[in-house]
Amino acid sequence: MQISIAMATYNGEAFIQEQLESILQQTQHPNEVVITDDASEDQTADLVSRFAETAPFDVSISLNKKRLGYCGNFNAALMKTT
Repeated sequence: MQISIAMATYNGEAFIQEQLESILQQTQHPNEVVITDDASEDQTADLVSRFAETAPFDVSISLNKKRLGYCGNFNAALMKTT
């Protein structure tokens, strides 16, 4: 069974680390975590990139050049999952 997690982020610096740590604590890890960031103005993308370096599963982050809004950003993440 293949497990993919799609996350849409925007200025989530205050919460992203806790969310990613929660995924790490699960009994079964996903095969991949796909994150699309909607042109955040904080350190969200940097925090995700650092997490990706040590995660025991694939983590990819895509940075939107312009804001897509919640639905567009989440749909972009879904489209990138395998």
